[in-house]
Amino acid sequence: MSTKATKEIGTKSDPILSPLNEPQREAVEHTKGALLILAGAGSGKTRALTHRIAKIMQDGVPPWQILAVTFTNKAASEMKDRIQKLLHITEGRDFSEIGNKSGKMPVTGTFHSICARILRRDYEALGRDRKFVIYDKSDQDKLMKQVLKEMGIDQSELKPRAVLGYIGRFKCEGLYPKEAAQQANTERMQKIIQIYSRYQKVLREANALDFDDLILETVRLFHEVPAVLDRYQETWRYLHVDEYQDTNHAQYLFITLLAQKYRNLCVIGDPDQSIYAFRGADIRNILEFEKDYKEAAHIKLEQNYRSTQLILTASDGVIQPNPNRPEKKMWTERTEGPKVIVNEIENEKKEAEEAIRRAEELKGEGVALNEQVILYRTNAQSRLFEEACMRAGMPYRIVGGVKFYQRKEVKDVLAYLYVILNSFDTLSLLRIINIPSRKIGQTTIEKIKAFGANEGTSLWDCLVNIESIESINEPTKKRISDFVGLIERLREASQKENVAQLGTSLLSSVDIEGWLRDDTEEGETRWENVKELLSVMHKYDALDPQTSLMSFLEEVALVSEVDKLQDAKDDALTLMTLHLCKGLEFEHVMITGCEEGIFPHSNSSFDKEQLEEERRLMYVGMTRAKTHLDIMFAKQRMLWGETQYNEASRFIDDLPETVIERRSDDMLSVFSWVSEKGRQKAIKGDLQPFRQTEELDIEFNQDFEADDLDTNQDAFAENTRVSHPTFGTGTVLSKRGDVVDIRFDSGERKSFALSIAPLRPI
Repeated sequence: MSTKATKEIGTKSDPILSPLNEPQREAVEHTKGALLILAGAGSGKTRALTHRIAKIMQDGVPPWQILAVTFTNKAASEMKDRIQKLLHITEGRDFSEIGNKSGKMPVTGTFHSICARILRRDYEALGRDRKFVIYDKSDQDKLMKQVLKEMGIDQSELKPRAVLGYIGRFKCEGLYPKEAAQQANTERMQKIIQIYSRYQKVLREANALDFDDLILETVRLFHEVPAVLDRYQETWRYLHVDEYQDTNHAQYLFITLLAQKYRNLCVIGDPDQSIYAFRGADIRNILEFEKDYKEAAHIKLEQNYRSTQLILTASDGVIQPNPNRPEKKMWTERTEGPKVIVNEIENEKKEAEEAIRRAEELKGEGVALNEQVILYRTNAQSRLFEEACMRAGMPYRIVGGVKFYQRKEVKDVLAYLYVILNSFDTLSLLRIINIPSRKIGQTTIEKIKAFGANEGTSLWDCLVNIESIESINEPTKKRISDFVGLIERLREASQKENVAQLGTSLLSSVDIEGWLRDDTEEGETRWENVKELLSVMHKYDALDPQTSLMSFLEEVALVSEVDKLQDAKDDALTLMTLHLCKGLEFEHVMITGCEEGIFPHSNSSFDKEQLEEERRLMYVGMTRAKTHLDIMFAKQRMLWGETQYNEASRFIDDLPETVIERRSDDMLSVFSWVSEKGRQKAIKGDLQPFRQTEELDIEFNQDFEADDLDTNQDAFAENTRVSHPTFGTGTVLSKRGDVVDIRFDSGERKSFALSIAPLRPI
């Protein structure tokens, strides 16, 4: 038997290699050196990545030498489960400590969770306390408002969210205030840098980090303490990064530093799905990977296992106009399926009604509501869909609404835990000092803060030494001392109890139940939310007390709402923005609001790069669909308080006519979605509706009379020779109702509505 035949038999019996197609197998077997995997939508990239990691382990590499970085906790968990099943690991241990060499599984996690754990272990090498707390977005908002107030800056002049946006971009670029100051070429930007500097100072005083700090500070740790970097380079010799097109510069630096010693770096992603530039994602990281790693192998995954060929062809038509994209052609064995429906609706209310009607229709055909989604470009569009669901009695879930961990009662309990872990967390301390009510009013708090500012001491130190503040009366001092005693007792308990036990002690000591349950339905719901929080804590029962508390608080800070989406058991229609749908898939996808100024968003009108990203966003939305895809647009829409009459999205122009079915909620012709000027342009044979930002270069041709039109539409059958006053003679390629496709002898191909086009059969 030949060596090749023996290898093929071995491959067929190998659970790691046998389920793979040829390009996937190449990616799995390339286990050393740099590797770029261009993985199109639905091409099985998670399978390729997990099987590659399993193959490396099968070849004898210890699991602790392998690191896999993902963008969601759900993806990390799924990857870990798949590897475990592939290698029949029955006792694979979850890593709660980085660098644990006794576990049977590689380290998998998000950038933020991995960096948080590195800092938990080694932050003291930078002179920082490893018991830091992580501030979420609402914490950042509060802190920024405090900073602006202290600096005497009018919040109508510089809004907190806007300043945080600038700071986030600086951090994504790896810039601290000193480096960012070099880019401050306006007075406004100089002020923002000053705010950034003050914001960082207050964070440090609270021993707190925001999300972006987790990565930025890890990069700083690697730069300033080479021994720490060397230890992690020796620990993680095989690196894998999922969704590499979505990495920002700070994440790029983190991975580059880890990989520079052994250069065993595998990155996987798709430039066509890079949609997070607003978060700092830099598409150049994947486009220029081979410049950084000239020795890198390059593999494309082009077979799609999700969508029908009609959906893929439509998606390719939308993404094709983007320049500088690596060439790839997605294909599938699912050659049959319904056409993509392009539906013109009268207005936004009817759009919502039609979306719900379509969901109900497909449910009747066996497509569960869980397998259907309505996608929209902006959150402002969600209200009408929610109302339509309620009117129809259709169960639904909104992704990106009020998150569980952002609910007030949950935030209050978490604030207690943050203070127990780190008493210098002033934000959390201010949140709980009078919750439940201890009759410690705002006037008292301001006196304490003023005393602390004068003495240069923290808020906690002021509370501990409350007797020193003469302006506060004795009964109030007693209540404050009782509060301090409560926190100190709970802190002592945290040394002996895991987080669930500590949580139970906290709820009992503070009587959270009595405070929340006020004989109302809302009060009962709030108490149920707190009990649900307690059930989450039990996940960490096996860890030692301090690790248990810190690990729980990390999960709370880093959890994603999308991670929890597909764990939902109820059959309900999903409503979400296009940005949140990345990584998900549904039998039926409805993309709504496909109008100029809505999608693509008006912000992209004069920005080439933003428009390219809007196109990628449309591509991502379309490729979530397995079988059914509806694209909807309205002739008029009330949005942000005004009625808009926008043209149909330019993305609709790029859909090949052979794979779409046009529908309308009135009896107008297929051209009813084009404005009057657009209709005149269409009569000339150009189906693309004009843009509000473009000058019309073709006017209506008045050189023929209405009587000149041949109204016998049966005369325009396939292969009929026809003539047009502008384009000359040509041949009918196909006819669909009122619309014919014609290839002219000049080589041009055009579509016409027979009811209005000046065509004559020859």
